[in-house]
Amino acid sequence: EIWATQLGVAVEAMQKIGATAADIAAIGITNQRETAIVWDKVTGEPIHHAIVWQCRRTSEYCDSLKAKGLTDSFRAKTGLVIDAYFSGTKVHWLLENVPGARERAERGEVHVTDYSNASRTMLFNINTLQWDDEILKELNIPRCMLPTPMPSSCIYGETDPALLGGPIKIAGAAG
Repeated sequence: EIWATQLGVAVEAMQKIGATAADIAAIGITNQRETAIVWDKVTGEPIHHAIVWQCRRTSEYCDSLKAKGLTDSFRAKTGLVIDAYFSGTKVHWLLENVPGARERAERGEVHVTDYSNASRTMLFNINTLQWDDEILKELNIPRCMLPTPMPSSCIYGETDPALLGGPIKIAGAAG
């Protein structure tokens, strides 16, 4: 399990330098931006395998969006071209193809992301720094399933005290 591996490395690093949670001012998060994964908020498990950035399964859907004349609108709002590379159409695919995914997504969940990650989804309006309602409607993605976009450097929350021997602020995220 990847989480166990990441946690194990953090614990080992702290042990090697003799640090406790109280010694650490904050930690940050980084990730691969264009890969899409949807998690179940109750179980913490993914609802389906991640769809990696190289996956072209939504190419035909992207072509249909272009055929509707949406290329310029998407580019003006997101700064991106319509392409299967970005995660927006991958999320659409997950909602359309994983049984029960849409119903679960429409229930919503509380979570955050930073602007750098949001900007690579093809769903985020880089002019308003918000999810774009017109694009969400076009792709049939419920806004309530998306994280709250926040600056890359801010306090997002803190770790579960049981994981690293005490709470540690999560104070940065970048893709």
